[in-house]
Amino acid sequence: ASDVYKRQMLEEINLIDLKKLNYEQLDSLAKEIREEIITVVSKNGGHLASNLGIVELTIALHKVFESPKDKIIFDVSHQSYTHKILTGRYQSFASLRKFKGISGFTKYDESIHDAFEAGHSSTAISAGLGYLEAKKEFPDQIGDVIAVVGDASIVNGLSFEALNYLGDHKDQKMIIILNDNEMGISKNVGSLAKSYNNIRTKGKMRFIRKITPIKVKKALESTFYEINLFNSLGFQYFEKIDGHNLKELVKYLTYAKNAKESVILHIMTKKGKGYLPAEKDELGSWHGVSPFDIKTGIQKKDSTNTTYGHLLAEYLINFAIHDAKGKLLRVITPAMTLGSGLENFAKTCAKQFIDVGIAEENAAVMAASMAHAGLLPVLFCYATFLQRAYDEILHDIARSKEHVIICVDHAGVVSNDGDTHQGIFDLAYFNSIPHLTILSPKDGSEAISMLDYAINEVKTPVIIRYSKEKIAKDVVKYQYLPKWMMEGEGSTVVITYGILYQETKKYIKEHDLKVAIVNASILSNLDEELLIKLATDEKKLIVYEEVYRKGSLGDAILRFYNGTNLYPKIKLLAFGETYLEVGTREELLREYKISLDDLRKEIGD
Repeated sequence: ASDVYKRQMLEEINLIDLKKLNYEQLDSLAKEIREEIITVVSKNGGHLASNLGIVELTIALHKVFESPKDKIIFDVSHQSYTHKILTGRYQSFASLRKFKGISGFTKYDESIHDAFEAGHSSTAISAGLGYLEAKKEFPDQIGDVIAVVGDASIVNGLSFEALNYLGDHKDQKMIIILNDNEMGISKNVGSLAKSYNNIRTKGKMRFIRKITPIKVKKALESTFYEINLFNSLGFQYFEKIDGHNLKELVKYLTYAKNAKESVILHIMTKKGKGYLPAEKDELGSWHGVSPFDIKTGIQKKDSTNTTYGHLLAEYLINFAIHDAKGKLLRVITPAMTLGSGLENFAKTCAKQFIDVGIAEENAAVMAASMAHAGLLPVLFCYATFLQRAYDEILHDIARSKEHVIICVDHAGVVSNDGDTHQGIFDLAYFNSIPHLTILSPKDGSEAISMLDYAINEVKTPVIIRYSKEKIAKDVVKYQYLPKWMMEGEGSTVVITYGILYQETKKYIKEHDLKVAIVNASILSNLDEELLIKLATDEKKLIVYEEVYRKGSLGDAILRFYNGTNLYPKIKLLAFGETYLEVGTREELLREYKISLDDLRKEIGD
């Protein structure tokens, strides 16, 4: 290819032309794509390392297969940036994760090439099964089905359920790409993850791969392979394919395309390839990143503040080391060590730290039995992922009133991640479960005081839900009282909680509004005495929340008043029937008319 063409590849490339490129041109295309991903993510933030690792694999997939007829399904889909660039979204790629821009995940309304929307892990094989069933009715519309699954996602129970089904349906063919970079979000854990790193062959596999008759290959297969999970389920399985060698990738993908039965290709990639700081990362710091300086690799983070998770983790370190009950503590997380602020706890109190991998249900049931046996389990999980463990919280923790503390990070609106990662639904599903104490701290001091209260004063399940937003580092622990607190005076009373309380209080002061504000820090028990007094005094009430309205605190307050003879003027300011698109927290609050300025309109003069 000419130098001019090389410089213009991304400007001119389409899927038809991609199939005509030779391997030298494809390598040049991969280089340009990496440069584009690094440039955009350095400005917007996003999932960097995983996307850099899958560039050649994605190019090879589009060279061999015919999207959109062939369904390429990316598990989680956070690693779909190259796919987006190659399927007509290069010109809009600079808007990645921006308000009204393109999503960091696959989206049906962005492109016909996005075969399945995802955001949570381990759905790809199950989604592929759905397409295979539909293919029976629409054979002209659906071709090959390809599931691209990460090594951390494959160990989730949902992936196993789908593999078990597929293994029992030999008439349905799926191509499963096991993208093995030895890292999920953080370092992979578990015996299966270790087994992927220790697969060995007994002979020269390049010889057997050249044998074309399938029956011959299958007859000799056991001679060359150690027995493994995929073989035992009846799948053709090829291991340790170089995920950055386009020629080798195309060869194996072509074989899989022509095969009559399901094939699993175990492809080895390097997470962060092409950007040295991300390549060297062993903790997962370059999985999801803030904007950063490309030359230095320094991420642009607010060093003056911290997160709720880090403050809670520091409290737990002190508790584990200095408190007599500290030896009973077990901190559990489903692959969210970094995101939940637990990295220091994991180092300092390694024997009391448990990362179960991407397995929220397993984490919840483990916590239930730990508590029943006399340990003190504290489970850290994002709000959007914890909903996968709803059944376990309902039946295994709350039903038997086990003393499990669940620290729910990313509650409320989460900037830039789009509709699959929002924490606006957790309060609704928590409120449907008996025996839960649900708390939401307004700041770091209240957070650690609530955790101290949950450990020492409560003997039943406790939820502590908090925002991803940064907060002040300076904290003071005090004796938390599980009751609502009101400040100020006025004919209007704003009832709110969490970080929204601090923001509202500041806004009221700055605009000199004659408004009282209630910190409803405990959400599972209404302050009925205060609510009766406010209604009797004929106060105008505004319940201000950044959660889904159905199942919200405001919803509970309305139901309370419905059972009385009191009928106060009350307004609920929360999200209606919606899922939230990409945007910052501030942009989304304005878009859905629940910003502080919208609150002021409701307050009036």
